[in-house]
Amino acid sequence: MKKLIRILILVQFALISCNGKSGKKTENKKNIVERTLIKEETKIIKTKAEIVETETRIDNPKTRKYGELILENKIYPSDNDETFECMKQLYTKDKSDLEFYFKVFRIIVEKSDGALSEVMGIEIMKFMEFNPDYFIEQYSKFEFDEQKRFINQIAYEFYFTEPGHNVEIENYFEKVNSKFKLTTEPKRKYLNSIKELTKKATEEIINE
Repeated sequence: MKKLIRILILVQFALISCNGKSGKKTENKKNIVERTLIKEETKIIKTKAEIVETETRIDNPKTRKYGELILENKIYPSDNDETFECMKQLYTKDKSDLEFYFKVFRIIVEKSDGALSEVMGIEIMKFMEFNPDYFIEQYSKFEFDEQKRFINQIAYEFYFTEPGHNVEIENYFEKVNSKFKLTTEPKRKYLNSIKELTKKATEEIINE
């Protein structure tokens, strides 16, 4: 009888031990599955973010149509998503898209007012730093009034750094100069001219 009781106790312990191991295995499997799912979700989120970032540089029919309406003087550029989407397209790698959207950008700079006008200086500076070669090529073809318009917009940005605006202007144009892909003497002269005109325009704004 005692032997039978001992056997039953041993069997019971064995069953408990097996169940414990089985439970741990199940739990481990569950943890592995959960970790895998989390990794996959992270990959999906990352991929979505990459797609969104890429899409901001790709032309789309809706944005192009809006740009065409601006060029045709059928729509007035304003502080809205559509206008800013047009300006984002300046950072495209497609040359024909860049040519189209830079024309749109020139109209935006010309006709901007209110809240939109307040950000045009920084938009010009961002693009000049991003693609100085193209900017200088286009700027050199501008009429005097348009060149002055661009300079004044840039100058307003440096006005807010007064009294150290000359140092900030030098630092900014040094960065732009370092990003030329095809350095030529005429380009450097134009860039230096823009820098000096910006200093002068900033002084005039401060002394108004």
